[in-house]
Amino acid sequence: MRVTPVRCIAKIFSVFAAAFSLAVISCAANDDSASLTIQMPGSSSSRAISSEGHLLGGVSDLELNYSVYIRDSDNEEVEKYTNVAPGTKLTISALRAGNYKVAIRGITWGSVMFYGAADALVQGGVENTVGIKLEGVNQDDSKIRFTDPTAVHWDFQNAKITCKNGDFYNITSGYFSNDLDGTYFDLSSYFFEPNFDYTIEITARNSMDFSTHHFKTSATATKDGIVFTVN
Repeated sequence: MRVTPVRCIAKIFSVFAAAFSLAVISCAANDDSASLTIQMPGSSSSRAISSEGHLLGGVSDLELNYSVYIRDSDNEEVEKYTNVAPGTKLTISALRAGNYKVAIRGITWGSVMFYGAADALVQGGVENTVGIKLEGVNQDDSKIRFTDPTAVHWDFQNAKITCKNGDFYNITSGYFSNDLDGTYFDLSSYFFEPNFDYTIEITARNSMDFSTHHFKTSATATKDGIVFTVN
């Protein structure tokens, strides 16, 4: 899945995003099968369903949609729904009773602006609820960091980032930067889902001797982003 980088918008929304809860109700037809209904929040105060507030920052329902991921206890995807409209109900039927992880992304103009996740226990014959706190995305710590001191002379050519959650980014342009810790490539415009491992394959060329370098490494994302260390 490609998420178009819109870094400046993400920062604005991250400042003004309000935390809210999603009511998730499970109604089981029997002990082995259940349905999960998720009420999507609206983006305006008049449509707020949260007991804690609503989304702020000038986001209209026409600009915002949700992607919803239902995963099992092993974090394997069971169901996925995209382009879910604000203020609507999403009902997932024929789920087996058990433990699930529910993750929701709030997307505006192709970029993930809000994210939240929580564990849900789905039991047969009873109603179940779970609260999900959705917060503004801030991935300022996301970088590709190079330990080779000659990396300052490299020309970035391509980076392919993949994850088992379906995220896929193919980066074909950009510039290396330098700080006190060395050379790095900024990834703060991209979304990396917390607690998932991402794999990156990089191609770069040394502008001094024109040699080509290929790297492959993995890292685990946190709520603040991800750092790929290339040796």
